[in-house]
This record gives sequence, structure tokens and C-alpha cells, in this order.
Amino acid sequence: MHTTIVKLKDGKTYSGPINLWRPCFNYFTLFGVDKTFSFDECESIVTPNERVSISSPLEGEICDDLERARKNLEDGRKFGWTQDGKPYPKEKWEWENCSDKKS
Repeated sequence: MHTTIVKLKDGKTYSGPINLWRPCFNYFTLFGVDKTFSFDECESIVTPNERVSISSPLEGEICDDLERARKNLEDGRKFGWTQDGKPYPKEKWEWENCSDKKS
């Protein structure tokens, strides 16, 4: 399992493998960290040395997990996905609107 580095807007940094990944409910957790993270409170979520595609180098590359979550939500809304029996939210989360401004 790869170590993900989470930097919060308040400057705190946490790291560990991703445990639960629930962008549709606006949270995730890391193994070994006793905290549930809201995507809204995150400045960045990155996993270095990750194979993100078939053309990734063998040593991997940086995976922008915040962008991955945004893409997951976009696809979930488009294709009508559900998670834990609940539909993906129709409205964007606050953090998604902020990432739209960066594009």
C-alpha cells in the first residue's frame, strides 16, 4: 500500500495508506490516523510513486488524489452511480467548486 500525504488548509500534515475513500460523502480516512478527513478541509492529497496509468513509469508518479476524487464524483453523477446504496450527490461539494477555479 502506498503512503498518501494529506495537507490541510490549517497547515497540518498527515500521512498513511488510504483506508476509506468516500468522495460522494465528502470524507476519507487513513490507516493509522484516528481522524476522518473532509475533502473541504484539505489543501492537497497526494500519493507519490503511484502507477496512475498503463503508461506510468515503473517507479510510479505523483497521483493527485483530490483531482481523482473530483473526477470520481463527475463520473458518478454522469453515470448515476451509488455508494453504500445511496446515489451520488447532484450538487457539488464546496471543495469541488474551489478546484474548478484552478482549472
